[in-house]
This record gives sequence, C-alpha cells and structure tokens, in this order.
Amino acid sequence: MPLSLTFDVSDAIGSGEHLTQAAWAFLPEIPAKAPAVLVCLAGGLYDKHYWHMEIPGYPGYSFGEHMANAGYIVIAVDHLGVGESTDPVSSGELGLELLATGDAEVVRQIRSKAAAGTLIGGLAPVSLPVVGVGHSMGACLTTMVQARYTVYDAVALLGYGVQITNVYEQDADAEDLEARVQQTMQAARQLSGVEPGDTHMIAPRDYLKNMFYAGEVPQEVIDADTAVQSRVPVRAGAEVTTPGFVEKYTPQVTVPVFLAFGAAIDVSPNPYAEPANYTGSPDVTLHLVPKSGHCHNFASHRGALWDRIAKWVPTVV
Repeated sequence: MPLSLTFDVSDAIGSGEHLTQAAWAFLPEIPAKAPAVLVCLAGGLYDKHYWHMEIPGYPGYSFGEHMANAGYIVIAVDHLGVGESTDPVSSGELGLELLATGDAEVVRQIRSKAAAGTLIGGLAPVSLPVVGVGHSMGACLTTMVQARYTVYDAVALLGYGVQITNVYEQDADAEDLEARVQQTMQAARQLSGVEPGDTHMIAPRDYLKNMFYAGEVPQEVIDADTAVQSRVPVRAGAEVTTPGFVEKYTPQVTVPVFLAFGAAIDVSPNPYAEPANYTGSPDVTLHLVPKSGHCHNFASHRGALWDRIAKWVPTVV
C-alpha cells in the first residue's frame, strides 16, 4: 500500500493562506539503491489515483507499485486544487503557473527531506537524482516546473503535445494567447456545464472515452477509472488544452527528455515533430505506446512503457 505524505507549500505560494499538497509514496525493497526518485504528476480530471489503481479482477494497473518493484522511489502528487490537496481561495485564479509553483515546492522539499532523512519515517538519508514524470496536464506542468525552477535531473513527459488537439471539436484560433485561453475556457465550460463563477469542472467521460482508451480497455477498468475521476481547475484545464500554451517553456528544458504518446490516438497531431520543441535538451527520446489512447496507464502495453522508462532513467541521470 502507498504511504501518505503531506507537503506545506504555503510560503512558496505566498498568499497568506495555509496550503498543503497530498502525495502517495511507493518504496522499493532497498531505497538507498534506487536509481532515482520519480515524482509523478497526473493530468486534468485525474489525481494521484492515475498512478495507482487497484481494480478487483484486473491486476497490474499501478505504475507506483510497478516502478517500486523495479527499484525506484515513486511519489505521486496531487496538484493544488486537486484530489486531497488544498483548494486555494485567496491565491488568485487557479491557472497552471500557480499549480506549477506548488508542484515545484513539493519537489524541492522531496529533495531536501530525502537528503535529511525526514521524508518518510524509517527511510535513511538518501541523495538521489529526481526525475519528473508527468501525464497530460501533469506533463505540461512538469515542463513548466523544470523550465522555471530547474528542480529535476530528467523528465518523462507522457501524453502532452505542444500543439494540442483532439480535446474540443474546434481549436482556439485567436492570435493573442490570452484570447485563445478565453476561447478554450468557454468551450470547456460548455462541455462540462459549469457556471461562469465555478472554479472547477469535470468533463463528461463519454465525450473523452475514445481518446482516453482507444477502444482497447476493458469496460470494468474504465468504470473503475471513472469512479475516482477528479475535478480540475477551470483556468488550468483551459490553459493546458490551448494549443501552444507550453511552447515558450519547452526550449528552456535543459535536461534529458523522454516523450511518450499513444500510437492509436493522443493529443499531439504529429508525435514525430514533438522532439524538435525541446531545443535546450541534450537528449530527447520518443516512444509510441502500441494500440494506446491518451491514458497510457490503462493501455494493454502499459507495462512495456513503464519498463522503457525504468531502463531509460539510469542512462541519463
């Protein structure tokens, strides 16, 4: 079972309110020999459950357990305003920059507490590389965190394209980025049915079913996934689905990058073009998950993806 952790990010946000972020930790048999700590950020409409699903009759849907068995320390984090983390009230609009600030502070504390031996009870001090692993919105946030705060030694960005597609019937087409975000917010509100003053939304899964699962995931697994779906801040959800929003950050990532996309359908119109966005990285790897839709951790070849990441990390950190 995962260990529950809590990180106080109040000072980093600086709004004067008490803000904490929740996380689950998965430990290998010998933590001191771990190749790295993997800090995992989930996408929109997901929380840390994306990295650890226990489904009766359907074993093998836990990235956290799989990678811990491969020797890694795995920490799955809930963004601010998501899952068991605090809902900011007076910190401003819940956009990606606010969420990235909180996530970066969590990573900083993971590093410092692990080195001091205070991260997890019984875990001796360890100084290990830290690798950011993000899916969808979590991949966008991992990119932003690294570009702005340089807290990772490498990043694995799963299911997120710079020119994102396949989310809405029409892409935002305004010239100004903020205008495009506003267009996307309007589309998101219409899709989810939330009111103009609502801060969070949940998009109907039926609308996203084909993109998420590509017709290859058992219905019982889809039902289990839907049962634990999370809301997402409206502003962050709009920003992450606005084509080009993350484009200014990708050249600032100067560590090795692992990119993965579903081979059947995903949010990049051309996965083979994605590596060219990371012009500051010395090492960019592209992997397509066979038969997979956007949510790779439910795909039939998820284990092959996880093993690929497990083998990739020691080659770059």
